[in-house]
Amino acid sequence: MHSAEIRQRFLNFFKERDHQVLPSSSLIPFDDPTLLFTSAGMVPFKPYFLGQRQPPYRRATTSQKVFRTPDIEEVGRDGHHLTFFEMLGNFSIGDYFKERAIPLAYELLTRDFRLPVERLWATVYLDDEESARIWQQKTGIPPERIRRFGDEYNFWAAGPTGPCGTDSEVHYDWGEEYGCGRDDCGPNCEHCDRFLEIWNLVFITWNRDESGTRTPLPRTGIDTGMGLERITGVLNGRRSLFDTDLFLPLLEHFAQASGHRYLDQPEADVSLRVLADHSRAATMLLADGVIPSNEGRGYVLRRVIRRAMLHARRIGLRGGLSDAVPLVAESLGGAYPEVAVRVQALSATLRGEEKRFAATLQRGMETLNTLLDRGSLEAEEVFHLHDTLGFPKELSLELARDRGISVDPLRVDQLMEAQRERSRGTGASFSGPVARTATRFTGYEQLEADTAVSELFQVAGQPELIDLFLVETPFYAERGGQAADGGWMTWAGGEGAVRHRVRIRGRSPAAGEPVHAEVDRVRRLRTARHHSATHLLHRALRQVLGETATQAGSAVSADYATFDFRFPRALTAEEVDRVGDLLNEKIREDLPRRVDEMPLEEAVRSGAVALFDEKYGDRVRVVSFGEWARELCGGTHVERSGQIGLALIGPDRSIGAGIRRIEMRAGETAYREVRAEETVLRRLAEALKGTPSDLPQKVDALQADLRRLEKEVEALRQRLAAGSAVQVEEAQVAGVKVLLQVVDPQERDLKLYFDQLLRRAPDGGVAVVVGGQRFAIKVAGLDGRLQANDLVQAFRRVVGGKGGGRGPVGEGGGIDPSRLEDGFRAIQAFVRQRLESG
Repeated sequence: MHSAEIRQRFLNFFKERDHQVLPSSSLIPFDDPTLLFTSAGMVPFKPYFLGQRQPPYRRATTSQKVFRTPDIEEVGRDGHHLTFFEMLGNFSIGDYFKERAIPLAYELLTRDFRLPVERLWATVYLDDEESARIWQQKTGIPPERIRRFGDEYNFWAAGPTGPCGTDSEVHYDWGEEYGCGRDDCGPNCEHCDRFLEIWNLVFITWNRDESGTRTPLPRTGIDTGMGLERITGVLNGRRSLFDTDLFLPLLEHFAQASGHRYLDQPEADVSLRVLADHSRAATMLLADGVIPSNEGRGYVLRRVIRRAMLHARRIGLRGGLSDAVPLVAESLGGAYPEVAVRVQALSATLRGEEKRFAATLQRGMETLNTLLDRGSLEAEEVFHLHDTLGFPKELSLELARDRGISVDPLRVDQLMEAQRERSRGTGASFSGPVARTATRFTGYEQLEADTAVSELFQVAGQPELIDLFLVETPFYAERGGQAADGGWMTWAGGEGAVRHRVRIRGRSPAAGEPVHAEVDRVRRLRTARHHSATHLLHRALRQVLGETATQAGSAVSADYATFDFRFPRALTAEEVDRVGDLLNEKIREDLPRRVDEMPLEEAVRSGAVALFDEKYGDRVRVVSFGEWARELCGGTHVERSGQIGLALIGPDRSIGAGIRRIEMRAGETAYREVRAEETVLRRLAEALKGTPSDLPQKVDALQADLRRLEKEVEALRQRLAAGSAVQVEEAQVAGVKVLLQVVDPQERDLKLYFDQLLRRAPDGGVAVVVGGQRFAIKVAGLDGRLQANDLVQAFRRVVGGKGGGRGPVGEGGGIDPSRLEDGFRAIQAFVRQRLESG
């Protein structure tokens, strides 16, 4: 069973049981400082489990993109460790609990996926009598196939803090032949890999704080996770995840590119599996906006790319992952369109990163291999390779481990942290996380501020750029879909243009030094127009299409905005017009903007729209335009809707399952677009000797003339085919007429001559039409005894060129016209041989 079918079957199963199918969230968790990446399917649902937000749906199901790196060194060494994978999950938020979650899982596995009941085992928490009873009474799993474990195996949380609970796992039994033979062999056996965990059902019960204390949640929930890669392997009888359709095309690609065959050489197989996994991971991270860098998520991505380059080098493959991006898009683009639409850009980013690291990899490997050849490696040497050559410590440690050489990783970290401290003290470049000082945003009330620098860092390799943080700032930082402000900063002896980063003119400011920060007012107003227009657009969509048309995301800049919303079908042209008309009607009404701050619960009760993928604090900012549009929002807006001026929307398009996107231009950019279209209309009207209002009638008349002329041309060509042949030859072969007609080399469609030519053979025959270097052949009325493709091949063996056919018709080109007579005789000979031999 193909992975795409498995994914869809899972989602359909829960959709049929009243679960809302939701698109995957980004691999970058929204406003969750406890996580670097989305590491589980439940991450987007944490605020609902914690009671911080009211869920729009009490039941949901997703196929969530997930990225994990704790075991990255193990990826490739076996058949089941991955960095990127898809987590299939169903979720209940204060709705059903164990009594429903367990039977649902069993039903899907045994009825829809048709897994043998005797292959399934369950595990429960040590004292979870309720789950054990449900497994026994409501499924076909007997008590002897239910095992109990403690926190190590049957307790789960998405991070160090947050919602958590005991769980029940479903394990698949590969069979005794894969076991250790012990009497107590079962799930989580430490002596063999006979059993594979395929589904984890988590019973969300508590909130765990930083001290580890668990506080009961106001309502329980269900969070389940089943890896798509694992269940695909099981359903196809593949113990290795890499032997499924999700990885095989990538393995074949890297094997062919490197001259290896997968499963021929164990060492090369490790590298091929690393490349297959890391190509998926790097592509998906880039598609979600992670950029290679020396800190945070960008550093993790860079580590994945560079580890892949190391393994590419081991098997003699030039480059690394960039050429595999189209294959990843082909495999995953249907489920995650953000990959499919950016193939070239993602490939280019990867290629640039690989090119930059190639020289470093070469120098670092030469130095490191010399050190490893002596049989030891010191932490100071690992640090030196990183500090002087930029060779990643992780690669040094992994290569040492492959040689059986141990290095103290804690000592390496200590040396690197000491270097970072020295860099901070001198304002030099650094790598690693930035400890940011909290900055107060003043940009709602003012577009200028006299403030001071709290922290400052030199951008590595770019002496004209610095990163700095202010005590307070009028600059809006990119968030909530709204682009960041631009503007200027000035200080004694220098100035800079800023967009989160300062380009220096003169000297750099020092920490604590006063600076004057000024927002680009024109840019801010243009961005605000687009942001306010998205609020009005959202309300217009809900009024025209119904309240189910809810926002799924947006991107707001100074020049345009995109608005994503959940809706099951494309909008009609009439619906788009109604939305656009209503949107501009509310702009012309010049609705006043009001901003209120209030508790979240009060805001929701007041009718303010809260978005599903947003995370809100206890107090929220509510932006209203009159009494018509009211949303929770932290962005910047116009004072009155009339300041938007004009908004233009285009037709919607699909960007994923159940997600539509509308592009919009507002204010000055909308006016420029209208003016550009007016110019085009005016020029067309002048060319057609009319006015813009005459254009529909003019175009209709032109199309009518075109249709008439096309009919006349077709009639002339038919007459030409019937009576203007340059040459016709005829032969009687085994009772069948074989006909050759030579026509004008400029004739475009040689098949037009078939009907007229075959009138000479009312009982069936073969027609050959040649025009210059092209030819066409048709067999008529011979009950399938001759195939056009066979005749084409017999003809071109003599006259050259290329060609082929299917059924009674074939064609080709590139022939030598001087061999035409010989080619015609070859066709006759083939017809004679074929028909006389029966």
